[in-house]
Amino acid sequence: MFDVPDELLRALEAAPFLVGHNIKFDLGWLAKAGLDLSKVVVWDTMLGEYMIAGNQHVPLSMDATLARYGFRLKDNYVSKAIKSGVCPSELPDSLLTRYAYHDVENLVPLFLAQRQRIFENGLEGVLYTACLFTPVLTDIESSGMQLDCQRVDAVTNQVREEYEATLVALSAMAPGTNFNSPIQMASLLYDVLGFDEPTTRKGEPVRTATGRRKADIHTIMGLKAKGKKQKQFVELYHKLADLSAKLEKALDKMQQCCTDDGGLMYGSFNQAVTRTHRLSSNGKKYKIQFQNMFREFKPLFKAKEDGWQIGEVDGAQLEFRVAAFLGQDKQAMYDIDHGVDVHTNTAEAITNAGQATTRQEAKAHTFKPLYGGNSGTKAEVAYYDWFRERYNGVAYTQEQWRFQVLREGSLALPTGLRFYWPDTKQDRNGYISNTTAISNYPIQYLATGEIIPIAVTVLWHRLRASGGHTYLINTIHDSAIAEVHPDERELFEKLAVQSFTHDVYDYLRSVYGIDFNVTLDAEVKIKPNWSDNDQWRSKWLSSDKA
Repeated sequence: MFDVPDELLRALEAAPFLVGHNIKFDLGWLAKAGLDLSKVVVWDTMLGEYMIAGNQHVPLSMDATLARYGFRLKDNYVSKAIKSGVCPSELPDSLLTRYAYHDVENLVPLFLAQRQRIFENGLEGVLYTACLFTPVLTDIESSGMQLDCQRVDAVTNQVREEYEATLVALSAMAPGTNFNSPIQMASLLYDVLGFDEPTTRKGEPVRTATGRRKADIHTIMGLKAKGKKQKQFVELYHKLADLSAKLEKALDKMQQCCTDDGGLMYGSFNQAVTRTHRLSSNGKKYKIQFQNMFREFKPLFKAKEDGWQIGEVDGAQLEFRVAAFLGQDKQAMYDIDHGVDVHTNTAEAITNAGQATTRQEAKAHTFKPLYGGNSGTKAEVAYYDWFRERYNGVAYTQEQWRFQVLREGSLALPTGLRFYWPDTKQDRNGYISNTTAISNYPIQYLATGEIIPIAVTVLWHRLRASGGHTYLINTIHDSAIAEVHPDERELFEKLAVQSFTHDVYDYLRSVYGIDFNVTLDAEVKIKPNWSDNDQWRSKWLSSDKA
């Protein structure tokens, strides 16, 4: 608990808005001191710079931001000491006080100068949305997520057994080979197994800086297998790499969390990192990113309290719906409103083109054309052409984006945010560089950089206003995850659907003047474990006791 006077907390809650740089950090300790985050509105100058930059990389630290506006920088000595690991408590109070006052004194003129730029560039809406999201993320971070340690042990042991068995099988193909030795691995790959070395477009071998044959994991994963033995090696190596990643990046850390901290794991969200303006995350103590964890390990999380469950609301096919809106694509709107199974269409199109596939297998290809995807097998390429012909409104709009960027070097979105590609060129074959990003960024941004933050923010406030006990513990890409009180299942489902559909329409209209005329949908699941299902249990758990 932090010793913050109650009158200061009440004054902060009563203020029209608070200004800070990377203010989520300050909200974290103020919330621990008793600040009611639901009563706080902020203006984060770091987020303001992020919005002005669009997808361009600019340094966002306080010092770098002050320098961009021509203001005096902080006391360099204190800054360097803190960055080098010196605890602030070990520094003289006089230096720390001067350092803190300098921040506050510079923040006022910085805010005023930035505010002018924000309004001149029509970015007040996007900054407002991001700043409304900040207290919500602060609260979510403080909750943590609870691992089901019995499940963690069962799954970890199973994966470790599979890893050992795979390593034995791989070693049997290369007795005496040290898999950690690049020289021995190169000899195995090219001399014993007979793989062709990777080459440049000119046919020259791709080698290390010292001229040695490459045998790193990325090279091995890209090798083309021909004979039976090569295919067996590649299959085993890919499996070993996959199992190793699951252990090192997730399961070993989860087991350690269960041993040391009872399975309670925390992460932190980054609002100003990605070029598409969607969230990213960092694990705290155990370095597991909540935004990019293995999908198959979600059921390893449960509610903290007995009898509670994990609720998840998902914006159904959100990026496809956003693409339909941006392209005002009548066919896409019709398919959405009439419940057309787009994945079944994908499977049929690929199969009809000569490559038999299932609906599940086809999912990987369904929305690839939305992101400029063109490469694949002959049948897959035929599907991509079919997709662009069927949804020609989307395809035409993306083409217009590319030509606009080619002419102007940038693209403005309906919310006012602008993306920049000043190096865009067209080659003699007509191909426009940056095509994939130009096709992708507007869709990802509006879906997961705007609509989901809006929906999650409204849901967080609605849950708190309801007087219930259910609360949010995570948000990933197009979803929000909550711990649901036993008596509030219907309440969570009702508020989740309201927030992810009707409230989004209202917000987009009132803040941005956007009439989002494509139907939004939300899927809600409430289970004892996150994303749990019978198929998962039968795959990972050897008994009901696990």
